Amino acid sequence: MLRMFSYRRKIKGRVNLPMFKKMDIYRILTLISALMVVILSSLSLAFPDTYKHSYTIAQFFLGILFLFSGISEFKAKRNHMAIASFIVSFFTFFVFILRLTV
Repeated sequence: MLRMFSYRRKIKGRVNLPMFKKMDIYRILTLISALMVVILSSLSLAFPDTYKHSYTIAQFFLGILFLFSGISEFKAKRNHMAIASFIVSFFTFFVFILRLTV
């Protein structure tokens, strides 16, 4: 019989997902911030009058996403990608702060 979810293993009554074991805290925070960016951007596109400032909050989480991605790349010894992620993160934070003051 074909098992639909073969990647799940039961260990003492718990479902164990191996993809989260391989992820460090920076990858998990990157995933959470990416979900926040998608949710806030979708809300600002779907309801532009109700959620006027959600795109600025989404821009903040986008900066967080690139910051954590840069830290994760730096820990994996991929320095060129880490520097690029840090530059994009700092530019995003700069535009976010500029947008808050104007």
